Amino acid sequence: MKWGKAALLAAAGMVSAAAAQQVLTVRDRRRFPAPGLLVRVDGRQIHLHVRGAESEGPTVVLEAGMGSFSSNWYWVQEELAPVVRSVSYDRAGLGWSRRSPRPRDAQTIAMELRDALREAAIEPPYVLAGHSFGGLPVRAFADLYPELTAGLVLVDASHPDQWVRWPIPHADRILEVSQRIFGWLGWLGVLRALNLARGISAGLPARQAAELRAAAALPGFAATEAAQIHSWPVSREQLNAAESLGALPLAVLAVSEQPVGGELLTALQRELAELTEDASFEIVQGASHESLISNRGYAHVVAKTIKAVVQAATDRSVNPDA
Repeated sequence: MKWGKAALLAAAGMVSAAAAQQVLTVRDRRRFPAPGLLVRVDGRQIHLHVRGAESEGPTVVLEAGMGSFSSNWYWVQEELAPVVRSVSYDRAGLGWSRRSPRPRDAQTIAMELRDALREAAIEPPYVLAGHSFGGLPVRAFADLYPELTAGLVLVDASHPDQWVRWPIPHADRILEVSQRIFGWLGWLGVLRALNLARGISAGLPARQAAELRAAAALPGFAATEAAQIHSWPVSREQLNAAESLGALPLAVLAVSEQPVGGELLTALQRELAELTEDASFEIVQGASHESLISNRGYAHVVAKTIKAVVQAATDRSVNPDA
């Protein structure tokens, strides 16, 4: 009898928690309407945030980290806006973009990005910048659409081989399972209490930090992260089979503050700088993986690096034989 009563109380508590989560989700949608364009790709909504005036040079396309989206790029876009047009966007299942049933491998994401840019009438060429996991789809984009790609910036970007070289066996599978559990708990409001966006939002203006926190409280947030990790082996195969990038302008930014696996992660970043014949490599002193774009000072370094690649791409288009 006691067990039955306890089960009923637990069930009632779960129903109440789920109802509260739904109410707060509706509230957040009203508080934070999409700040950018909404286009349809495969019948699903994709959000793009365009800033800055059009110029003669390439448009910058910003690809966020694994569980992040356009709001995370606020400071970088603020720095770029006076001189170059930039587009931050939300991958399917993140931010204001709807989830997709398609696999979350690098090539699929790159093709969706291409379709979204076309629907938004944002013409090439593009300089693509990818932070963390975002480095995988921007590399896939450059491989699939070399004629559209004018340059790349890898912002402490993921290396496709990092999980097979990580010292802890099956760390990617452990991470995937944990994200799937978080996805289930999200229906009960647990993610809202945990504030999983704390790391990526620290240093951003209050509005953008709140947008990231609100999105991270949704069950689909963690489920999308899990799907991206699940498809990582496919992404790895795609990128390791990619064509050479030749002399495409490339900049690689790494960070000095690595709480775990610093030596390996820095070595992987140096390997990324070998992808083209025209690459620069810099370790941003004092920056961590998250603060590299959420902290205004470090975001200035990122924006400065992006502008340098835009200039190199522009010079190359004027004098391709140089």
